[in-house]
Amino acid sequence: MKLLIIHNKYRSDNMGGEDIVYKNELESLQARLGEENVLFYEVSNDDINKFRLLFEIWFSFRHYRNVKKIVHDNGVDIVHVHNFFPLLTPSVFKAAKDSGAKVVHTLHNYRLWCISGILYRDGYGICEVCTTHTFSFNGIVNKCYRKSWLQSFVAQGSFWFYKATRVFENIDYFFVLTNFQKEKIKALGIDEQKIRYKPNSLKISFGGQKEKQDYVYVGRLEESKGIYELLHIWKQLDARFVLRIIGSGQMQEALQKEFAQANIIFSGKQTHEATLQSIACAKYLIQPSILYETFGLTIIEAMSFGVPVIGFHIGTRGDFIQDNVNGFLSNRDNLKEVLEKSYHYPGYETLSEKALESAKIYENSYVLEKQIEMYREILEHTT
Repeated sequence: MKLLIIHNKYRSDNMGGEDIVYKNELESLQARLGEENVLFYEVSNDDINKFRLLFEIWFSFRHYRNVKKIVHDNGVDIVHVHNFFPLLTPSVFKAAKDSGAKVVHTLHNYRLWCISGILYRDGYGICEVCTTHTFSFNGIVNKCYRKSWLQSFVAQGSFWFYKATRVFENIDYFFVLTNFQKEKIKALGIDEQKIRYKPNSLKISFGGQKEKQDYVYVGRLEESKGIYELLHIWKQLDARFVLRIIGSGQMQEALQKEFAQANIIFSGKQTHEATLQSIACAKYLIQPSILYETFGLTIIEAMSFGVPVIGFHIGTRGDFIQDNVNGFLSNRDNLKEVLEKSYHYPGYETLSEKALESAKIYENSYVLEKQIEMYREILEHTT
């Protein structure tokens, strides 16, 4: 069995969960199956030429030719695509299919239905308006792609073109990361027979420090991540509740001015390694995102250190957090009460143990064997 893993990386100064997952998955597959059997093809948004992109965003003949040649010359059986937008375009799906390979696509976001990819609109909340229309102008009107009318127009136009040319029909199977996401894309029209549940996996060093203190938030500082709501609640707590915020974003300066107090510490953006160290020392991780999300990378990382997680019961959070078992689920009206309960929670040690136990099913070796078996089943299945 030969694999080709494909990914359009984000900018190096905005590296996110998708890039971390892709890198980890590629390295793990190569270690398990051999580098000669697991090839990769990647591009980076660092190399975007805006003028050239205007012409290539519809269908990249360059990447089509490159992928087709790799598949043909190396006898690739399965092409597994992570992110394809904007540089690769769905041309990579067609190239793989035209070469006779099976085609798999991991849905790290909801961009096939929503140009922002997150089914969320600032100032509005969770938004699925565009999912009910083949040709919706809402994404353009609301500047849903990078808060720009022009970029939203190009992005929306390109996805109209992709759907009109039915290029996504070249995808044989969709990998989803959670059960919530599986049900969501079924509702959005994907045939259940084409959906496979395959969560992300992590290189996990299980364990943690005995002495843990304070709370930590990790993520971008933007409305959809629930950071403003979290800080508004934190102002109502007494000084013993200390929150460390790791991340940056457009709201950072305004938030630092509005919430300048001793028990709210803005640490800025940190390396992945430094972030993990901060999480490992925390008593709880707070995950107040008010959008669906597609996975919960920081949730699993926290639990692998025995750090329970507190999060809003929205979207995928219910796939990871078991209320009063490995953390706490709250709604947007009772977060203050949940936080106060968490501080001197008598069953904290049990929460920590269960968090650690919950993370184990996302460890690399466990997920990888299931993923390889899934590849084999895909090859055996004739469509």
